[in-house]
Amino acid sequence: MKTILFVLAILLLSIMVTGVAVGQTEIVVWAADNETGACWSSWLAENFASDDIMIEVVLQPSTTINETQRVAILGGTGPDIVSTHGPSFMLELALADLLTPLDDYADHFGWHERFVPWALNIGRVNDQIYSLSTELETIIVWYNKTLFEEHGWEIPNTMDEFFALGEQVRAAGLIPFAPAFGEFPAGIQWYVGVFFSHYAGPELVYEALTGQREWTDPAFAEAIAKLNEIVQDGWFMGSLDLYFSDTFDSAHAQFGAGDIAMNIEGTWFQSSVNDFFGEAAGNNNEWDWFPIPTTFTDDPFYIIGVGSSWGINDNSSVQDAAAEVLDFYFSPAAQAAFFDCGLAPAPLNYEGNVFENADPRIASIYESFGEASSAGNYGYTNWSFWPAQTNLWMFEGLAMLHDGQITVEEYLSRMQAEFEPEFEAGYVPPIPER
Repeated sequence: MKTILFVLAILLLSIMVTGVAVGQTEIVVWAADNETGACWSSWLAENFASDDIMIEVVLQPSTTINETQRVAILGGTGPDIVSTHGPSFMLELALADLLTPLDDYADHFGWHERFVPWALNIGRVNDQIYSLSTELETIIVWYNKTLFEEHGWEIPNTMDEFFALGEQVRAAGLIPFAPAFGEFPAGIQWYVGVFFSHYAGPELVYEALTGQREWTDPAFAEAIAKLNEIVQDGWFMGSLDLYFSDTFDSAHAQFGAGDIAMNIEGTWFQSSVNDFFGEAAGNNNEWDWFPIPTTFTDDPFYIIGVGSSWGINDNSSVQDAAAEVLDFYFSPAAQAAFFDCGLAPAPLNYEGNVFENADPRIASIYESFGEASSAGNYGYTNWSFWPAQTNLWMFEGLAMLHDGQITVEEYLSRMQAEFEPEFEAGYVPPIPER
């Protein structure tokens, strides 16, 4: 009897310490140790309704979570559910047989109908789904609406009108564009993806990413030359030095105050844009947004990307339960809650006013973005679709180009040289088809 009581006491103590009831399956998820990570992960753990499954959240330093997780998985441990910065990171793990295929789960839970057409495809490796994409991202033009109204500036519909607007801003003694990249030097490569897709065109980008065209193509050279021209001419932050050295907060504050007319930045800015406008920011200005125009269509067009990708650790012993958690995570209700935490929504087919608590301007971004991407009016973000070493050169070489150390031709030739071996090795993520 004493032995039985001792065992029961140990079991009770285990339940009290771990919070796991007898018969429950524990699913381990890692989240960034910041306000956003704590918000979405605590909501997920508290609202996942199952008597058989409990979610344990482990907070990790946000700056090292990807590498820490990678080392753990390579060592045969790590969380049950794996999350990374996007499909190119998941590609490496899938090729090393460290993720489990999700195709059976996709059929069982109806993910093919839930996600927009291209979304599941970018998680494929060798014709199997290994990851699900969340945090739908693109780059748009955020603009100071009050400033535009004061000067009578109109929203441009074409790339020519966009550059003409920039000249009008300069003529008024103001700076056309933010942000600055002193805190995040690699961010300057955002605009390579923008100018490749919006200026040269998405069909050419698709052909290059699939090995049918070289990055030295004259259309890409023209696009990069135009980007280099406006950056060197001070269209961003007023000077090349400030473009390279100033902070995001400084640039955003000048944007809100009306010293800078527009901010060409990703949808992630939605979580903080209101901090720089209105009474709280010490001004009376309002903001709005418009899609970056193109050289080939007046219709809304966006480069598509994702901020993170999710999958299941092949080392996990509770993969079915992990799939149930993923199914809940990628539900419209959960995505709406995460949106309130500051995360962009996953590329799902949303019905009804799912984001009714959101700022209508923010909601309109994702409505327009979703409609355009479903209709095929999209290009490609570099952080989601270019392989790792090519991506590294895109940023390092672009800084050298802007600084006058290399030519456009040298920049693109090196890009092609970096891309070729990665393409041959299969390191290019799946590319949504045209």
